Amino acid sequence: MVFDTIPILKIAFELIFPIVLLIFLILLIGLSIINRRKDLKFMTFDDFLSEWLIDHGQSYRVEQAMEEMKKNPVGGLYQPLTYKLGKLLSRWGFTANKVSIINLILSLFILYFTIMAGNGYNLDLYSQQPFYGALLLPTGLLVLFTGILDGVDGSIARLLKKKTKCGAWLDAVIDRICDTLVLVCLLPGGFLIPIPNLNFAWLVWTNVFIIFLYEYMRAKHYEVGLNVSQPFLGERPTRVLIQTTFFLIYGISSFTVLLTYFINPTATIETSIWQTSHPGIVTWSMTIFQGVLFIIMSYSIIRSAIWIWRKLKKMDIENGTINNKNDRN
Repeated sequence: MVFDTIPILKIAFELIFPIVLLIFLILLIGLSIINRRKDLKFMTFDDFLSEWLIDHGQSYRVEQAMEEMKKNPVGGLYQPLTYKLGKLLSRWGFTANKVSIINLILSLFILYFTIMAGNGYNLDLYSQQPFYGALLLPTGLLVLFTGILDGVDGSIARLLKKKTKCGAWLDAVIDRICDTLVLVCLLPGGFLIPIPNLNFAWLVWTNVFIIFLYEYMRAKHYEVGLNVSQPFLGERPTRVLIQTTFFLIYGISSFTVLLTYFINPTATIETSIWQTSHPGIVTWSMTIFQGVLFIIMSYSIIRSAIWIWRKLKKMDIENGTINNKNDRN
């Protein structure tokens, strides 16, 4: 890591950076709790879900979309969870903007823990590598938590009836920062080096670009008047689940090797039951993660572009902007 060559930067990142993050996190939580209220009344879950669908461009088919959502994991698990957490945190004094900022701080912790885990990537397999690699186990859980928390800020805004344009803007900006942090954190630690002399950093930056383009296309079609949306596979909950899965795979494998080392410190990789699985996981898992994400996002951005183009073309025809479906001007 570049910080290793500059002692001041190394100290600043490894010691000062997490302490500053922790201080900000404690302050935000403390300032929220002192304003807690237990007497708040909230809308029903169906009203909450209906309003969420309207906010996400489904106003033309709310009832149909609601029935569909209740049958899939988003409506059957994710939305009820964000609804309940939103009520809990609202009573404890948290605002939507504070939750968004907390999410950003936690994403910076993900960056920190992943880079620290990467410090041990090329070290001895039965000593420091499992110790550092095991950090990705709680980090993976933190990735999942931030993904859930991403929906809670919007829930709080709806439940408290305090949806604001500045809050929506802040949430969108922080989401894109968090998307980037969870990907680029793999680069400093050298997680993407399965083949000697072959650099896979381009795959990370390509995924960052595709995610930004996917979200930008949606924002732009709202700007030009297409006020409906269609979710595709590459939505943020899917991305969070993929990220969580591979972080946990790496972290659990390292943790089990660490336990093996504590049980039998004289064991070597040749005599361990992890002699095949663990080297393969630490070598390939994060590159496979980026490959899977690339395939899903590429598919989603193509589907999204086709859907948006057809809808906008239909609007142009209906408005008389173009004469027929074959007119491209």
